[in-house]
Amino acid sequence: MERMKKPAFTLIELLVVIGIIAVLAAILLPALGRAKAKARQVACVNNLREVRLALQIYATEHDGRMPPRETFLNRWPTQLRPGFQALKLLSCPNDPQAKDPADASTNMMPDLAPRSYLMNGCQDALLDALGGVVPPKMVEFPALRESVIIYPSETFLFGEKASTSSQFYLILDSDANRYLSDLEEGRHGGSGGSENKSGNSNYAFADGSVRAIHWGEATCPANLWAITDEGRTRYAICRPH
Repeated sequence: MERMKKPAFTLIELLVVIGIIAVLAAILLPALGRAKAKARQVACVNNLREVRLALQIYATEHDGRMPPRETFLNRWPTQLRPGFQALKLLSCPNDPQAKDPADASTNMMPDLAPRSYLMNGCQDALLDALGGVVPPKMVEFPALRESVIIYPSETFLFGEKASTSSQFYLILDSDANRYLSDLEEGRHGGSGGSENKSGNSNYAFADGSVRAIHWGEATCPANLWAITDEGRTRYAICRPH
């Protein structure tokens, strides 16, 4: 007695199944990619929140003063180091050039660690305090009190920096081209690319919050890196989207 042959898939049926799988992959893979990117942004927000908390700890221990702007030695990562444990907090997971290396241990100099953030250099407030005269080289800037920030919910203390920038501080200048290239304003979301005008970046505000701001809105209609009323309008720069 002959065994009954098991039914086999026809070529057309196989092609239909493959087609369905391809359609599902085309639908699900972009969604998965967006979910991963969102998770990296959330991690970036959490890191930036920890950095902001370290600044708060520093100010509490120094009579309400922020760390002085240092341009040669002991910049803000070193000054704030007692307030955070892991150096990887200085890196945003979406920053391709700030990957946490294997040797980024607690013994590594914080100023040399991979870093994705800029601290507000408080240029306009410092100029006000110094009578408009910048100290000569090798002379330490004064340590400003947090109370000089009159709009804490609308003033950045930290923001994301461009991967290619080596700057530690955002120094406002009447010539915006001197500092715009240091800013990363569209690292997350949007269409991607070198100048992601449909994206956003994360900022830590003086009131303790960390929020995402869309490309271009950090400097327009007011420059949120500025401290004083005059600075917020003087350094404002609005660019076409």
